[in-house]
Amino acid sequence: MVTLAPNLTEIVFALHCESRLVGVSEYSDYPEAARSIPRVGGLEVSAERVASFRPDLVLASRDGNARGPVLALEAAGIPVLTVSGGSLDAVLAGIRQVAARLGHAAEGERFAAGLEARRREVLARALPGGRPRALLLVWPDPPQAAGKGTFLDDVLTSAGGLNVITSSGWPVVSPEYLATAEIDVLVVPESGETREAWDRAFASGALSRGAIARARLVRLPESALTRPGPRVFEMLERLADALARSR
Repeated sequence: MVTLAPNLTEIVFALHCESRLVGVSEYSDYPEAARSIPRVGGLEVSAERVASFRPDLVLASRDGNARGPVLALEAAGIPVLTVSGGSLDAVLAGIRQVAARLGHAAEGERFAAGLEARRREVLARALPGGRPRALLLVWPDPPQAAGKGTFLDDVLTSAGGLNVITSSGWPVVSPEYLATAEIDVLVVPESGETREAWDRAFASGALSRGAIARARLVRLPESALTRPGPRVFEMLERLADALARSR
C-alpha cells in the first residue's frame, strides 16, 4: 500500500496497519516510524514512480493530490481509494473508508466514534456565551487566511470561534484589514520550518501593528492542525480551551 498524503499515512498508523505500507508521501513525518518508509514524492506524484512500488492499494487525497496521476494509476489497474478531508465530518468518514478497505471496519468504527465523541464534547462546551472573533492564518507573508468552506474554518468554528473571514477559500488579507479589523484571537499554525517567517511578521511585518497586534495569539503545531487526520481532534480541543479563555 502507498499513501499519497501525510494525513493518510497517519490514518493508516492509527489503524495499526502500517506494516502494509511500502511507500508514503514525501511529507509523512508522523508518527516517527513513518520517516523510515520509502518516499514516493510530494502531492503531485509521478504515477510511474508510485507504480514502481507495486502497491496493492493507493490512498489518495481528493483535496490535495493532483488528479492526473491518480487517474493514470487507476488506468494502469492499480486500486485507488480517494479520501476527502474537506471537513471534520470528512475526516471521520475517511477513517471509516480506509478501515473498511483494509479489512478493519470494526476497529475503524470504534476509533472514529471515539473522535466523534470528543468533537461532540467540544461543541457542547462551545455553545454557551458569545463567540470570540477569530482569524486563522495559514501563512504570514502575504497573510493568507482560512475562509468559509475550508477544513480549517470547520475546525475554528467547531472550537467556538466566529471566523471573521466571510469569503470562501484561502484569501490573502491586506495589512490595512489586519490593522483595523475587530479580532479577538489570532490562530497560527507553527513549525520549525515556518517559525522564522512568523517571527518576522510579528516583529516588523503585517502582524506587528494595529488591532491584530493586540489580539490574543494561539500557536498550534502546524502538521497536527492543518492535516485532516486523527490528530486534528486534539487540536480542536486545545483551540476550544484557548477560545473559551478569550470570552
